[in-house]
Amino acid sequence: MTGDQSVMEREAVMNGSAEAPADPEVEQRFVMGNEAIARGAVEAGVRVVAGYPGTPASEILTSHTAYPDIYVEWSTNEIVALELVQGASLCNQRAMAVMKHNGTNIVTDFLMHMNFTGVRGGLVLISADDPGGNSSQNEEDTRILTHTYAHLPVFDPSSAAEAKAMVQAAFKLSESTELCFVLRPVMRVCHSRTLVDFEPVQTTPRPADFINDRSRYVMSAVVEKSAGGQMRPVIRHRWLNEKQRELEALVEASPFNTIEPGAGRIGLVGCGIGYAYCKEAVAITGHNFPILKLCTLPLPREKVLAFAEGVDTLVVFEETEPVVERMLKEILYDSGKQVKVLGRSGFLPAEGELSDRVVLQAIADLDASYQGFVPQPFPLSVSAPMRTRTQCVGCSHRGLLHALKLVARKTKGIVTGDIGCHDAGAFPPMELQSTIYCMGASIPMGSGIAHSGFDKPVFAIIGDSTFFHSGVTGLINAVHNETKLVVIVADNRTTAMTGFQPHPGSAENVRGDQVRQVSIEKIAEALQVPVQTVNPYNIGETVAALNEAVKNPGVSVIVASAPCYLYAKGRGEISFGDRTVSVDPELCNGCRVCIDYFGCPSIQFDGEKASVDPLSCVGCMLCVDVCKRGAFL
Repeated sequence: MTGDQSVMEREAVMNGSAEAPADPEVEQRFVMGNEAIARGAVEAGVRVVAGYPGTPASEILTSHTAYPDIYVEWSTNEIVALELVQGASLCNQRAMAVMKHNGTNIVTDFLMHMNFTGVRGGLVLISADDPGGNSSQNEEDTRILTHTYAHLPVFDPSSAAEAKAMVQAAFKLSESTELCFVLRPVMRVCHSRTLVDFEPVQTTPRPADFINDRSRYVMSAVVEKSAGGQMRPVIRHRWLNEKQRELEALVEASPFNTIEPGAGRIGLVGCGIGYAYCKEAVAITGHNFPILKLCTLPLPREKVLAFAEGVDTLVVFEETEPVVERMLKEILYDSGKQVKVLGRSGFLPAEGELSDRVVLQAIADLDASYQGFVPQPFPLSVSAPMRTRTQCVGCSHRGLLHALKLVARKTKGIVTGDIGCHDAGAFPPMELQSTIYCMGASIPMGSGIAHSGFDKPVFAIIGDSTFFHSGVTGLINAVHNETKLVVIVADNRTTAMTGFQPHPGSAENVRGDQVRQVSIEKIAEALQVPVQTVNPYNIGETVAALNEAVKNPGVSVIVASAPCYLYAKGRGEISFGDRTVSVDPELCNGCRVCIDYFGCPSIQFDGEKASVDPLSCVGCMLCVDVCKRGAFL
């Protein structure tokens, strides 16, 4: 499709009446939502896919490795991924960037330029949100960034199958409108499983060609003579605003927005996964509520007004911010319709995931006759212990964290933390890191504490993948500004927290091909700062290195290097052999250091003495170093 395609042709894409593939053969597979999204991109002819791992989106990218004709990479970070796929788009290739909501925050700078320039080959941005923060340090709604702020069209799927269809439509519409299209699946869509149609893959490649158009792709504060002496950013902003009117026509015809008539004056508005919960409420109550399904941004104004004719109250179910709720209020106010709109702004919970209970409780709050359908919590017959956030048994990070805790407590220092498996050290029993924000924040925050006048040592701990993602710039800044700071890189040679994805310090890429490893030590050496590499399984060696680093008047770097035990063991690359650990009850005095300070999940207390669970212990022997009485043998 080209940029001058007619609105009718575009509507054919949106309503599913476009010409079907020549090969009608279709196979059904039971797949995860992320796999369905990836298959939709493959069937649409995607040629370049890049991203950064993060739950709930990771499997979208890795699913593409099954197709050798597609270029796939885990990029250093999300903004690099988006910039890369835009480069491919400018060569008329269909491309896709994959990330979770935290990554979408990172790409905002580039996104707010790409929305002005537009794209050439179809470009889709996957921005997977995590309502409830099930696998994230926060919860947020990226529709605010991608649509409200950047004015890009957003598809909000209600199911895995719909997500696949939306990806296919998004690529076609991206080319016809010259806009990046955003798919915003939430965790329950990404990780659900369902039957999905796998259709034939289009295999004919497009020739890659680049067309020089500096009036579009050079975003700078220059005056355009051809536009009457106006500034280029203003011209491109006007272009983006004009595109909004095209989008308004497209969403009216979209099959992703539907009206389902029903009985009563309470209308349910289901946005994305909220639609699935609305359908559950109908099934549970047996009452056929009117439902307005809204899964695109912008909204279909005429469809909204038509639905509002038959109801007195609209209840909007969306995750998690009242984005659609506010838009509906604006549409109805402008039209003069007196319809009450309820949602996340004071009626529903303002935070957390939706559920069938939330939907049913909302209905019951409006009509008490439905109160009996609201599921109530029931008491458990057993008392289940709270699961502790900790590292895996045998993880090298546990030795590093224990050594760091010994030194930090002795020196009364502060530890700034970062995102990664090691961040569990911030919780009981370790309680080590005092801050954890977003990726790469540990080193700059540590620098700020050091420059504040704080007169005790400051330690910043960061993982290897995060170091490459956004830690290098903080380190450079700290070195340049002569900060007294100990930077500890927990290097386990993979992005373990999100599923063992490779990064620039890994020896393999996403396809398993051998690639050049980037050395963390060499980067630090290039900055002319002291660097020590330690084995974190050797607690004494690690403590000594930390004590030495504290003496340095400026930045000092420690690389705690050992492969991720869980990953390496699965690949047959590491084993602690047949070593077994036991406890001498005569030497154990019940001090609980092994539990309250070290926190290995394989160590238990039987009465007043420690014991080791032989089924989970892997023989890493870290506990032998931890116990000063020599009770572990």
